[in-house]
Formats: sequence, C-alpha cells, structure tokens
Amino acid sequence: MRNSILLSVCLALGATALSVNALNGSEPDEPMLVSVAREGFTPAQAEKLAPQFYDVSVAVSGGDAALFGLLNYSELNKTTVIARTGSVMELELVENPAIGNVRFQTDLGDKNLDEYLADPRSRVQGFIVVHRGRIVYEQYPGMRPNDYHMWMSTTKTAASLMVRLLEEDGLIDVNRSVTDYLSWLEGTGWEEVKVIDALDMKSGLNILEDRATRIDPGSIANRMLLANGGLPYNGVVEKLSDVITSAQRVIPPGQAYEYSSINTLLLVYLAEAVTGHRWKDLFHERVWSKMGVEGDMVMGVNSQGLALAHGEANTRLRDLARFGMLYTPSWNKVARERIVSESYVRQLSAGGDPVAFRNGQADTKYGEMFGDTTVTSNHYQWDVIFADGDFHKNGMQGQGLYVSPSKDLVVAFFSTKAVYQVPGYARAIAKSLN
Repeated sequence: MRNSILLSVCLALGATALSVNALNGSEPDEPMLVSVAREGFTPAQAEKLAPQFYDVSVAVSGGDAALFGLLNYSELNKTTVIARTGSVMELELVENPAIGNVRFQTDLGDKNLDEYLADPRSRVQGFIVVHRGRIVYEQYPGMRPNDYHMWMSTTKTAASLMVRLLEEDGLIDVNRSVTDYLSWLEGTGWEEVKVIDALDMKSGLNILEDRATRIDPGSIANRMLLANGGLPYNGVVEKLSDVITSAQRVIPPGQAYEYSSINTLLLVYLAEAVTGHRWKDLFHERVWSKMGVEGDMVMGVNSQGLALAHGEANTRLRDLARFGMLYTPSWNKVARERIVSESYVRQLSAGGDPVAFRNGQADTKYGEMFGDTTVTSNHYQWDVIFADGDFHKNGMQGQGLYVSPSKDLVVAFFSTKAVYQVPGYARAIAKSLN
C-alpha cells in the first residue's frame, strides 16, 4: 500500500519538480546520465535508488531515483498484468535522416532533434516516429528497446478509449448524467455532471489538480492519493469512491476545462458499472489482445484493486507507438481488427469545446510547449487538439503521444524530466512531413 500511494503522489506532484536537497535549501546532486539506464542498473544502484523513489520530492525531481523508478515500476508498486495475445505484428524500419534535423527552441537552446536527444541534460530516454506504418526514426538515449516505462498521464487516453468503445456499443450515452450509471453518486455534486463533462475535464467540481491543490493536505486531489494507497486522511482510511462523492460544486459543469485525474478514475468506475467486468479485463479483451504488441501492459492498481488508468500504464516504447497507430490509417499494421473507429478519429480531430477550453486552464503554456498557437481545445482526455486535426497527450515528467491522422503519423517518447519541451519536436516533425 505504501508503494502505491507514494507513486501516485509522484504522479500528481510532478509539476513541482522538487528535490529533497532543494527543500533543505542545498544544491541538488548532479544526476547520473540517462545512458546509465541503457546499460542496466547495477545491484548497488538498485539498492540505493529503489528506497529513494518512495520519497515524493526525490521521485519527482527528474533525478536518479526517478530514472530508476520510471523504468522499474512493477518492482516498486502494486500492479496487474494486461497480457499480450497472439503473434507480434512487426513494424518495418525505414530511416528518414531528415527527422533528426528538425529543429525546435527548447530550454537547452535552438537544437535539432539529434542534438537534443544527444544532450544529457534533455533527460529523454526514448523517442520514436512512425510514418505511414513504418518506423522512420528511433532513438534510445536512456533505456533499452525492451524496457518497460511509465506512460504517466498519457494512460488517460486508454481510459477514454474504453468509454468510447462502450459508447459505440450503446451502453453509454455521454450526454447523460454520470449518476444515471453510478447510483452511488446520487445526491452529490456529480448529479448534473454529464459523462462528456468528465471526459473533457469540465466537471465544475472542487477536484482541480494544480500546483496549489497538490500540496494542500485537505484537497480532493491529495485525498485521492491517500485513498488509492490505503493510507489514512485525518485518521480514517477512505475508499476512493467516498473521496469522489465528497466533491462539491464550484461552477456549473461544462463551463471550464479544469484538469483532474478524478475525472479519469470516474471513467474506470463507469466502464466497470455498465459491463460488470473489471477494467483490466475489458481493456485486454477490447484493445490489447487485438493488437500485435511486443509485450504485456503492466497497470498500477489501488488498494481496492481498481486499475489506475489515470497514469500508471507501463509498456515498451514501440507498444505506446502502436497504441497511437490505432488512430491512424495504418491501424492494420498493429491490430488484427479495427479498434478505434473512423468516427471517433474524426470527432477527436474536430475537437471539443473551445469556449470551455479557453475558460479553464488552457493558457499560453500550450503555445510555448509546441511553438504553435493553433491549439483549439481538448477532448476525450487528450490534452491538445490542433486546428489541423492533430492531437496530443502529455504525461508527467516528459512522456507523450502525438497523433496526426491526416499524415498517418505517430510520435511517442519517454523521459525523466519535469520540463515539457519534447512535445514541440513532435509538432515540428508533423509540420515537416507531407
């Protein structure tokens, strides 16, 4: 239980990028090169770093303990396995050297992609580009190709896909209230919240995750973390469902985009309620077993056995890219049958509610992150929808999945860094390709 809560806290506190030394007022130690992970950690390094990962401020600092923890999640936390099934659908490798020359203005200066990945300060561990169903660029500065790495909040796209599949089955109407499916939410602040409001992070409740709420001991965000780990709040161990029901209305639902993992976890409850099956089994049956992935998906679970599909999926980098390819014309290169429908791709590309997006947390950060001001909205847990129909999902400490359906392009990456600079390369690559 202790393991789950500390990892969950790390997920939520990533934006603070603290370290123990910083908290003590001293200078942090120089982190080891990410290339160390590519060679494999020594027994002595594992013995030292594994315990450090349970110190939240260390784990979110982007230093050595984070480097170890993000690559060795299943050793440190409670998990379940979503097994791969059938033969691997291998991806053809056809290198395009021009991609390495794509430039972006980063925190380390104006660098092309090759230069940025080679710079040890970038902390990028893996970067892959798949164009028209073929791998055209792939680098592993800080991990091995067969290593598992955390998706962090990129996992949220798996939760929303499951809801979409059940929506297409007629089991969920996203324009109905969440209380129509989850009776235990009746009489709470969720009564007027529609499923689409939870999908688009516009519930209007006091569940916002930001720098302030993540360090507030009494916030819903913090209580969620405690409940997931089976640890007490004010002397009482709460169930996650009890934390969710305690949320209160702040503004009418549907008015403003306000990021919160509570919305995502509600989607997990929703999928289980309408099917009577556990989320892990649903995702295996409907998605992972139909794909030609290389490995299993390792998913974190809380103290009640609920899949933590808000941020705790772990796979190989190529399998994250394969998941992104489900949204492209090359879906048949990675899946034995169509999983993501054309209508869903069209809906995502068209975007969500631009007014709610502007009313909420969608400030200038996305323009800075991508070097592009054509972001129109968020939708179905994807953080960013561009005017040209491309979409992207961030994960804490520099994970990401960028999809361009029109260009049949996927860019996926893993990192150990709190500064979100890598997504800018994904957008620049998309602009450079036909």
